Amino acid sequence: MDDSILDENLKLLNGLHDNSIKRNEIISYIKKNKKISIFAYGSLLWNPIDYINSTISNCILNNYNKGFFCEDFIYRGTSDFTGLTMGLINDSNGFVNGVLLTSNNENIIPFLKSFVKRESPIDFKKNLLNIYQYDFVKINLPDQINYEYALTCIVNKNSLFYLNNKLTLDEQAIKIGQAYGINGTNFQYLDKLKNIYQQFLIQDSFSSHFNDLYNKVISYRQSLTIHVQKWFTIYDELQTLEQRKEALNKQNSKDFQFIIETLITPSICSEQLNKQIQQTTSI
Repeated sequence: MDDSILDENLKLLNGLHDNSIKRNEIISYIKKNKKISIFAYGSLLWNPIDYINSTISNCILNNYNKGFFCEDFIYRGTSDFTGLTMGLINDSNGFVNGVLLTSNNENIIPFLKSFVKRESPIDFKKNLLNIYQYDFVKINLPDQINYEYALTCIVNKNSLFYLNNKLTLDEQAIKIGQAYGINGTNFQYLDKLKNIYQQFLIQDSFSSHFNDLYNKVISYRQSLTIHVQKWFTIYDELQTLEQRKEALNKQNSKDFQFIIETLITPSICSEQLNKQIQQTTSI
């Protein structure tokens, strides 16, 4: 395996592009073990990248906590009304339960390319969603004795889209309850997290906070008018990019206009979303 090709691909990950020592550490690990892993804790759990050879669930990353620390103006929001997405921050009292996604041998390079493409989205205005930086962290395996190292997404605290705990739980619930982007509603993202956490029996230092947030989003949605609830329910259920395109193409209908006009935050911009859909590939 060519070291230079590995290095060029690792340079594409924010936080590693200017850290040759860390890149060399990762390259040495890959060459020794003939594999590379990603620690997944969010949407990668239900919508993983390509070229995965094996997975290990119930893995633990210590001294970190996860949360909705980042704004999303592409996948689950727009620049007019951002959604929220997950990230990791350092927390000496925290631990994160997740899944190791591993790629071996000849799949390693395309696996890394797929990871870079997924986690470096650019909107139609050429704005990079730079909410993450990447690190190579120690992951405890299910036996809590053995461990491996893996790439994972850490919050980029220098990003304009890092919230730095500025939102209360109620404010997070209102934003998640309304936002939507090219991949669907922000609530759909939250609901998929809930389902996948139940499937993998994921419990960590974020679990109680997550459950409280989920319940608050449900309560907020129920406080909206029947017309708005109906529209969100329909959009929540759309699973493909084509379905979302079709829904947005009906935006000039009388019913659609009525629903949009009654939204608490009418600045959610369907025109902007259409541009996103035309220029961004859904993941």
